[in-house]
Amino acid sequence: MRFFGEGYVYGLRSIDLRQADPGSEGLQLGRLIVPGRIELYEQRASPWYLAGRLSAQESRRLEAAGARLDQGESSLVVTWPERALEEFLLIDVLMHEVGHHLLQHHKGKRLARVARTRDHESFAERFARRCRARFENHRELFD
Repeated sequence: MRFFGEGYVYGLRSIDLRQADPGSEGLQLGRLIVPGRIELYEQRASPWYLAGRLSAQESRRLEAAGARLDQGESSLVVTWPERALEEFLLIDVLMHEVGHHLLQHHKGKRLARVARTRDHESFAERFARRCRARFENHRELFD
């Protein structure tokens, strides 16, 4: 978090690592709980075997983070090479949730939702992409 700067974490109270709810469907990666709490969920080791298909947007997001996707008839295998899964969780997922936090915090609405879900997701995704680009431009600091 120091790499991205104090402005990104202002008002953030905690980042908690949790086990995913065993009864949940689909990928459970992370979420913001207002005010100022982010939960990141434990992920299975690579490869992931998923039923069905991901959206084109979600597929692009995983591939951009380094995942290899092998789509079958009714299932998908997601393979994460080396440190790609760790980087995906710390850069893409965490910073996506920080984007949600920033939108909420800077609008001064600590408990009330400040944007439609679609707009909230769009802002958080753009924010996470900018963070990913900054990380890629300074990758040598992390090797």
